[in-house]
Amino acid sequence: MAIATMDARKRWRFRTESLNGAEQGMDALVRDTGLDPMILRLLARRGQHTPEQIDRFLNPRLTDLHDPDLLPGAVDAARRLSSAIRDRRPIIIYGDYDVDGVTASAILWHTLKAFDADVRTYIPHRIDEGYGINTEALLGLIEGCDRPPVIISVDCGITAVEPAQAAVEAGAELIITDHHGFEGDALPQAHVLVHPGLEREEGGAYPWRDLCGAGVAFKVAWALAREHTGQPRLDTELRALLLDLVSLAALGTVADVVPLLDENRVIASIGLRQIKRTRFVGLNAMIKAAKLESERVSAHHVGFVLGPRLNACGRMGHAGEALRLLTDATEEEAEAIAAELTRVNNERRSTERRIADAAKQLVEEEGWDAPDRRALVVVGEDWHPGVLGIVASRLVDAFSRPSIVLSLNGEGIASGSARSVDGVSILDGLTSCSDCFTRFGGHAMAAGMTLPGDRVDELRERLVAFVNERLSPDELRPVLKLEEKLDLGSCTEAVCKQIERLAPFGRGNPAPCWTFEGLTIEDEPRVMGRGGAHLALRVADREADRRIRMVGWRLGSLAEQLATGVRVDVAGVPRHSVWQGMSRVEIEISDLRVCEAV
Repeated sequence: MAIATMDARKRWRFRTESLNGAEQGMDALVRDTGLDPMILRLLARRGQHTPEQIDRFLNPRLTDLHDPDLLPGAVDAARRLSSAIRDRRPIIIYGDYDVDGVTASAILWHTLKAFDADVRTYIPHRIDEGYGINTEALLGLIEGCDRPPVIISVDCGITAVEPAQAAVEAGAELIITDHHGFEGDALPQAHVLVHPGLEREEGGAYPWRDLCGAGVAFKVAWALAREHTGQPRLDTELRALLLDLVSLAALGTVADVVPLLDENRVIASIGLRQIKRTRFVGLNAMIKAAKLESERVSAHHVGFVLGPRLNACGRMGHAGEALRLLTDATEEEAEAIAAELTRVNNERRSTERRIADAAKQLVEEEGWDAPDRRALVVVGEDWHPGVLGIVASRLVDAFSRPSIVLSLNGEGIASGSARSVDGVSILDGLTSCSDCFTRFGGHAMAAGMTLPGDRVDELRERLVAFVNERLSPDELRPVLKLEEKLDLGSCTEAVCKQIERLAPFGRGNPAPCWTFEGLTIEDEPRVMGRGGAHLALRVADREADRRIRMVGWRLGSLAEQLATGVRVDVAGVPRHSVWQGMSRVEIEISDLRVCEAV
């Protein structure tokens, strides 16, 4: 059987971050930390150079969290909330419909309820109201109270200048907590602004700018617990509550894709560890519905199992049920809601898959994936608006170019979402076509827009021209970031366990990947799983005199391009696995290429 050479699916690029002299002190670091040099070099690329930094990274502790008093506005917010609790004034939590907003709302709800506050919640409808604080909703909430309420936003509001002014003029006491970006001094005139990017009145910035909304809410909850009890050291019950709240903050932190470094790493690590021990019936019900009772919940589970369930009802309807699951649902109600979220998430997946398949087919039929057309604009009639952002991400994954997915309604109006790739700001691209839109907004990697349907074709051509100037044909393949070259002799059980300690992985701490070059396939490649979706190889490293099994999830289609005796370069990560009582080290394949044909 003749096998030709085969390119990798992605462009392989070694990480270029400086080791900052780590090689010179390697022997001492190995002695002080007990870590393999390859792990120490990886940590150095992530900015962890000293034994103290490495210890904090590998052993996150709650004591590593920054004091909430340092967070701009947190102490003032805590004082106002504590006063409202004592005066029995209504406190309304105004949240957002994604995982970060829902978990942030739940964090404050549980804290306020612990002090017997009159607390209410509000989450806007994704489709009918859109993101953020809106004036109509605020005024309606104020009118529904017999006394002027305290309204506290979570995960939104830092740019809501006009709605904030309307709420304050209507008599509400407004506290805004947020983490999103803002422009200069264009800030809402709320009574309190809580944001890690603001300067404190007494001077100085918060030590960690990249908290998510749930992380900010957790800090406010912590500050409130200290303020309302008057005790800097909380009693056992309140400490237990805050530990449970860390699990909610971990869900928001991972789902919102903030950098998993500094205190985000602490929140994610400890929260994920605690989540199986939570006293919150809603979390337990969701874990049970997702069949994770016997699993160690990881960032992967949050991103692909739990997070999508919490997001699904907000995408397909209203996020109120997700919030109720995490707040006041009884055990019986929680089980019913968790089951319904699973059903809605399955519906969301089916809808997303149908639209994504239609969008991909349209791209291929129209030839929009040609090398000289390096941006996509796809439109369909009455596609569900709640999944268009996910579909745009699917197109980016499939075609490696900025993508816009639009739904055309019966009135001839197209609206939708955009996603981009590294090196191209989709917001800049939309700005270059700004006269096409009735409204648009977003950031470099994601955006939303509305425009007349008869201008979609014009938008497509102008965006293609914009992106073609910034993205070469060679860049249409995604980049796979690699740590360094290894031989199979480096793949020991001890190293695998050290790799596991680097989790949770995500933005700022990407899952590592190494290259193994010149390996020889020893046995006939096999496929496994339903429909032969996955690839299994047995390879040998002759120089290291080592043989190992390799597994490529969703790479089964490559089996027919491989054969015994073929030499391959593999990008992957060593894993320690136990199967039917047998312990072994294997390599999980991220990508491969044939370097010597037969």
